[in-house]
Amino acid sequence: MSNHAIVRLKNSFPMTTKLFNSLAAATTLAGVLATAGAASAASLSYTESASVGMQNTNIVNAPLSIQKFNSSLGTLQSVIVNFSTDVTGSAGFEHTGQGKIDVTVNLGALITLASNNGLDLFGLTPLTPSVAQSYTVGSFDGTVDFTGTSGKTITGLVAADSSTKTFTDSNDLAKFIGAGNLDFLFSANATSNVTGSGNMASFITTLAGANISVTYNYDTAQAVPEPAAALGLGLFAGVGLLSQRKKSWLKISNS
Repeated sequence: MSNHAIVRLKNSFPMTTKLFNSLAAATTLAGVLATAGAASAASLSYTESASVGMQNTNIVNAPLSIQKFNSSLGTLQSVIVNFSTDVTGSAGFEHTGQGKIDVTVNLGALITLASNNGLDLFGLTPLTPSVAQSYTVGSFDGTVDFTGTSGKTITGLVAADSSTKTFTDSNDLAKFIGAGNLDFLFSANATSNVTGSGNMASFITTLAGANISVTYNYDTAQAVPEPAAALGLGLFAGVGLLSQRKKSWLKISNS
């Protein structure tokens, strides 16, 4: 073998090493692409909400409208409904008899929620927010003004309550899917009262409001590339690199 041939053979070794390194890099690329493809599907969620502002009770079937889930986003897996209510009010009383008495002011309401499509809301309502405060007053002071030594006026009474329910049954989930809105109906009946002596003048006002939030948990409809396709892409890149290296090798060998 001539010295010139030996030199060309020695020079081919680095070329071969680079070739295998390139093939290894292409295989790694295929693995990365396959992993990225498998991770492209995701579980996501978003929340819709609606509210009814504070208003005098009693309230009957006030609507709370929620946008339904758009099935083009993916497959609905579960729905979480959170319902909350606030009750506020004020009260006053005047003892018109003799001696000291204890008076209790109770602020409360019975809150219910219904749906217009037969969705079972058992466990979500009814809610019964309430608060009680007690006071002691003396004999009638001669004036019915809900103040002084025989009376009192109370403002800023507040009570709240809430509940949450999760839906996973396919029949229930179907009622949340489609165009338009899902309408819930909110009702509030006051249960407030003032208790004490029979010789007493009193008043109490009750207001109620509500909020509903619906969280949609779903899997995306994004297409997931097959791992085999990603692997083929990497091998195709490796074959391309091999072809380029082969041409370069033959060129050197023929020189």
